[in-house]
Amino acid sequence: MKKVFYIVMMIVMTHNTYASEDLFNQGRYEFVSSDKNTSSEECPMSPYKKGSIVFFRNDTAYMFYPKLDLELDTPIVCQELMGLGIEGTFAFDKNANKIYFSKSDGSGNYNLYEATYNKDKWDEIKELKIKGVMPSKMVIKGSSLAGARWNHSVKGTSGFYNPSLGKNGKRIYFSGTFLAGKGNRDLWFIDKAEDDLWSRPKSIGDSINTTAKEDYALVIGDTTLFFASTKAGGFGDMDIYMAHKQRRDSVWGAPVNMGDNINSSASDYNVAFNKVSAYFISDRNGGKGKPDIYRPIWINPARENELVADMTIEEPKDFHWVLFFFDFDKSDMKPEYEAQMDELVRAMKEFPGAKFEVSGHTDSRGSDEYNMTLSKKRAEYIKKVLIQKGLEPSQITAIGKGMREPVIPDAQDEAEHEQNRRVDIKIINE
Repeated sequence: MKKVFYIVMMIVMTHNTYASEDLFNQGRYEFVSSDKNTSSEECPMSPYKKGSIVFFRNDTAYMFYPKLDLELDTPIVCQELMGLGIEGTFAFDKNANKIYFSKSDGSGNYNLYEATYNKDKWDEIKELKIKGVMPSKMVIKGSSLAGARWNHSVKGTSGFYNPSLGKNGKRIYFSGTFLAGKGNRDLWFIDKAEDDLWSRPKSIGDSINTTAKEDYALVIGDTTLFFASTKAGGFGDMDIYMAHKQRRDSVWGAPVNMGDNINSSASDYNVAFNKVSAYFISDRNGGKGKPDIYRPIWINPARENELVADMTIEEPKDFHWVLFFFDFDKSDMKPEYEAQMDELVRAMKEFPGAKFEVSGHTDSRGSDEYNMTLSKKRAEYIKKVLIQKGLEPSQITAIGKGMREPVIPDAQDEAEHEQNRRVDIKIINE
């Protein structure tokens, strides 16, 4: 059987290299202009509190949540983010209750700032102290700082843009144009050195940066990188790329273009997503203005006529869904994921007569015996839902694997533990 795979954007957090590859192969989606776009520019976008996403339109910040059909809910004015001078994307650190953003210092440079949330507003706004980076009035000729070519007084330096977080808030990725880079705008990062000091900027690496423009970095779980680039070989002016690395590695692997189901002959960039869906910005034709927000929709490709009478299953090993539906110590599904279950059922029905293994998993908290029982309950729950939605009981085997096969072996924070609380659905090869 000839199977058509449509690239799925970053639906659900991808905290593991191999998990993210599986997620890109599951489901069938295309991306369309949101109904909530206007003739004004909708950009840029950033993930924010409680699963919301924020974008700016005419200097007004709007916050939205994805609906069950993945369309934007009605955008709400987010007054607390206005008046800060945010330019580009911002990085929200829910654990530290801080945001990091870029804004002009009034002299042509764009620097990184932080703000702290106090009493229903963002305040305590201050410029980040970054080693080797000083205002030009503090230049010391011949110093090691000047020699390192990180000083703002160096010709060709235009600042820091579009920050995002990594390393549980201990690292900030950003784009900038420095003489120490490859040319145009490159991707860099800084690490938290001390309480009020950040490390000297470091290049994200020659495997990513080119003489073209690289921008809008978004790192997930410190192992998956999404970014935009104008380098040659793409589909348009700026394309979205993805790269991987193992946690123990310091070098990112070769980036992969996300393909023509996402990229176009125009500029495509600024990926933002929460645990339900993914969105990006594009200035392609077909929207309500330029640029617009694009969101995924489910599509059902037409089957080839010869498959109707005699359908066979080919390469069933490629079927792999990962569901992140469970709160800590719970075995029932969160109600907001009902739409994804419907999508799973549609995909499973593409393999009539196939047998599926539904395996439940837990995070590492709790005893092995308890987690084995809990993981089996999760698998049985999903099996029950699948049967209610039309699958045959004889097609589905439910098993529990406890905490023995984690996506993230050394999960530290709640976001990482959540990726281990999952159910996998695969076709059993017999």
